[in-house]
Amino acid sequence: MVSDNNEKNVLSDEDVRKLVMARLSVLSSDAIISLGSEGSFTRDQLVESVERGDKIGEKLAEIQMEWLRSFKEVVAI
Repeated sequence: MVSDNNEKNVLSDEDVRKLVMARLSVLSSDAIISLGSEGSFTRDQLVESVERGDKIGEKLAEIQMEWLRSFKEVVAI
């Protein structure tokens, strides 16, 4: 993690990719994940998309980071 001038922790793109891939790695290899209008994908397809940094990988990273932010807020209560 890197700190900016405001002492706020910020994850690099590489850190986010590693985090998302770690979260995907705990899913069953036959899991199917639907990303709305983007379609349905296997765990391995999503891992490849995150590694490539393509549109689907970026969308999944956004979704995962939003979930983690909301989880952090609930836990902090």
